[in-house]
Amino acid sequence: MQRAKKIQALRLLLGHETNTKGNEVVFFCPKHGAKISRTEGQLSVNVETDVFNCWSCGFGGHNLLPLLKKGTSERGEYAKEFEEKSRTSIGTPVVQERKYDEVVLPRTFISLSHAGYLPAYTAAIRYLNDRGIGREDILKWKLGYCDEGEYKHRIIIPSFDEHGHLNFFTGRSYYDNPRRYLTGNFCKDIIYNDYLVDWNKPVVITEGPFDAFNVDENAIALQGSLFNTGSKLFSRIVFSGVDVYFAMDSDAFNKQLKIMETLLSYGVDCYYVSLGSKKDVGEMTKQEFITAKSNATSVKSSTDILRLRVQA
Repeated sequence: MQRAKKIQALRLLLGHETNTKGNEVVFFCPKHGAKISRTEGQLSVNVETDVFNCWSCGFGGHNLLPLLKKGTSERGEYAKEFEEKSRTSIGTPVVQERKYDEVVLPRTFISLSHAGYLPAYTAAIRYLNDRGIGREDILKWKLGYCDEGEYKHRIIIPSFDEHGHLNFFTGRSYYDNPRRYLTGNFCKDIIYNDYLVDWNKPVVITEGPFDAFNVDENAIALQGSLFNTGSKLFSRIVFSGVDVYFAMDSDAFNKQLKIMETLLSYGVDCYYVSLGSKKDVGEMTKQEFITAKSNATSVKSSTDILRLRVQA
């Protein structure tokens, strides 16, 4: 986008600039509003590199998309043009040369929503109950099991895309098995159970599906799926503008911080949920998680990231 068009787009979103020096154009920071003196909320935008930063609150990034999300909804043709270019660059699909199998539930799949009398059914239900998973959870997450075949003695945990089409499944052993999870050769660039997610509300990122069960509302399990700037999940989060709560396993602490740091550069507000002495959300009760989430630490700058590293 030409310099003049870019400045015009920013004006439509942020109001008229307060100062210009070379490529640096200064606006009022949209994050402040009336909270502090407007003279303090100086947002410097480099219209050449698209890097911006508020010297008062630290709100910044390496592209202008976050400003589009924080600004007025009356965007105009220039703002729309810039947003479309940003969407193209950020939402570039992940190139996957590898061939994947079609996602089809095992032939021996049996829904756990129907009462059964097989020993496998009884064992599966006992395992779920021991983990605090009841009938409502079974119905919501469409859980099943297999009594024979490759997935014998495993809970089948499916995932569906935004249209309700099966896009992934994994089998969790409910007996002692060195290989707890068994998954086919499926594409991992998915959003776990996207059809259950309300993208107008904050989402919670967990490591595995049983963690998501305990979170219950708006939970997205990674389950080994892709989560980088070219993935479907990353793009959906950025363009929805929702806040993200991270409640991943304790041994994935650094992984969480790295993802949060990247999301911050796109203007996404993040929160870190401390699990205390628990190694994952799956070990918590739903009420314990609700309490932990209510005490989540706000992560909105690189300083907050550093503070978490020091406190770890």
